[in-house]
Amino acid sequence: MAPAMRSSVLRCAVLLPLAGVLNWSFSTPLEHKMAARGREEIPSCLRRSLALAPLLFGPLGPSEVRAEGLRVAGSEKLMPRIGYGTCCRPTSRGEPLIQGVKAYLAAGGRLIDTAQVYGNHLDIAEAIRQSGVPRDELWVTSKVKVQNCYTPKDVVQAVATSLEQLDLSYLDLMLLHGGDGWGIDPRRDLRLWRGLQDAQQAGTVHSIGLSNHNQEEIERLISKTGVKPAVNQLEFHPWVPEETKDLVKWCQNTGIVVTAYGSLGGSSNQARGEVVSQVAKKYGKTNAQVLLRWALDQQVAVIPGASSEQHIREDLDLEGFQLSPQDLAQLTAAEMPPRFTRWRNCNQGCAA
Repeated sequence: MAPAMRSSVLRCAVLLPLAGVLNWSFSTPLEHKMAARGREEIPSCLRRSLALAPLLFGPLGPSEVRAEGLRVAGSEKLMPRIGYGTCCRPTSRGEPLIQGVKAYLAAGGRLIDTAQVYGNHLDIAEAIRQSGVPRDELWVTSKVKVQNCYTPKDVVQAVATSLEQLDLSYLDLMLLHGGDGWGIDPRRDLRLWRGLQDAQQAGTVHSIGLSNHNQEEIERLISKTGVKPAVNQLEFHPWVPEETKDLVKWCQNTGIVVTAYGSLGGSSNQARGEVVSQVAKKYGKTNAQVLLRWALDQQVAVIPGASSEQHIREDLDLEGFQLSPQDLAQLTAAEMPPRFTRWRNCNQGCAA
């Protein structure tokens, strides 16, 4: 680096800590950072430092400067990495869910994950109204009940119904909830995917994606339409089969963001596991926090569900530590714990 250039960066060194305050990552293209905060808000000196600091000091790892979320195709804002799942527990409807969503939002969370099959859109709408959080701060994901849809028009209408129930003018992300594992044959899957594209073009959905789809299904949809899903949501934790871990890597290499459900090891395990407990003790964290961190450290978003305010806050408190490569590998290779079950949402390729 030329002496003049080095001097310019050093003169701005006092501003570099602001990058941490703004939660930028040097691994993100500079123009994305500018778009996220507004170019006029960033002193030219800091812009030069952000661009040149990796050359001067070397690249910074994700534990040193973290992005606030994940960039998802179709959206101008980042998708939060730690959401609130609203599926499959006794408290996923009614007043308990309303209070849970409000607690999550009050603790600073901003991604609410729901689905038509959960039957709780009205409760989520009420929680959002009571929370007072502005719509533009929220990220709301829902999923099409594919069993009820056969044509693109069916999907467009399903999106409209969800918007009415959620009392929203648009969804940040809408997914097809399942493919072959849900009895949806390839031709029908394609029709439903075209329906989501129609909804996106109409502006009722910003980003579109899939849930419980394997590589073969995704490649088929892309080849037939030329439209790549922004997100694939699937079960992901240390005990999914290798083919699921391969699918996650393939999605990420293809530019598809992955969101994990069942992060605590399936519906019956509830974060158990001897190795998990050992790692949790080492970091002074709960088993659940370690398993969620395991996914986050692989750039996978998580949507844990919780009922108590304490657990909700614990699930959001994941930024203060990062698993070492050794611990990450140890968890990945850990023996499957007893009482383990997993969802069976794919015929093959994703936790089937």
